[in-house]
Amino acid sequence: MILELFTYITTRCSPHIRRMGYLYEAIGLKCRYKRHPDAWQHHLEKTRQFVLSAADKSKERGKVVILGAGLLLDVPLETLSAMFCEVVLIDIVCLPEVRRRIKGYDNVRFLQHDVTNVAETLYQNVQYGRCELPSSSPALPEIDKDTGLVISLNILSQITVVLRKYALKKLKGADMDRVGIWCRQITEAHCAFLRSLPCNVCLIADHRYARRDRNGKIAAQGSTIFGISLPVPDDSWVWNIAPIGEESRLHSKDLEVGAWYRRREADTA
Repeated sequence: MILELFTYITTRCSPHIRRMGYLYEAIGLKCRYKRHPDAWQHHLEKTRQFVLSAADKSKERGKVVILGAGLLLDVPLETLSAMFCEVVLIDIVCLPEVRRRIKGYDNVRFLQHDVTNVAETLYQNVQYGRCELPSSSPALPEIDKDTGLVISLNILSQITVVLRKYALKKLKGADMDRVGIWCRQITEAHCAFLRSLPCNVCLIADHRYARRDRNGKIAAQGSTIFGISLPVPDDSWVWNIAPIGEESRLHSKDLEVGAWYRRREADTA
């Protein structure tokens, strides 16, 4: 608890990111992994394998951009650093241990950036008493002619988590239905953004959940991405994100994860 508090106090991030709960969420994810490293191991290994497969298929090795770098648990950083001239890690929060780790690489840098491009506007709307939910218009100046691969890494279902909580708690006139529709639009905007990119793209994302009782029987299940339909994945696996006792004394939670790779037209010629 003391270590987590020290991390919260010393981590550098924008005031609105801290006040909205993004830093708290990042530290919480770190703590959850520490409690269940064995349960997460299969998912992390499968993610790293698919990322390396996508990187190996990309002919252009100027730059790889990773959206949702997080704690780097699922990022094969050393190999990517050797494969590409530049590695750009992007997330809304960068914890101190991540900053320390990337110092060992001359061609790796971290950019703190909101991939939805709505968090700051939502925060300002709340501060000024406005009731608008801002539209998502993803934009990344880091993606240029040198970019060979963009990876959306286990964030598709996560990019609205803090936004949803903050809007429901703080935004004037917000309700569950309105905020749910808005969150779906943000998720769809991320997918559309990935489809619009001129480079190779890798998407790894959970898209369904299942809660199981102690006998393994499914007690509840559903979409983690607001019912959005995705193509058949190139690979898939199950992530035991919350063993019994983490979120409930009676149920565990599994996520169905899919992985997709889209090659740009120039690389198919």
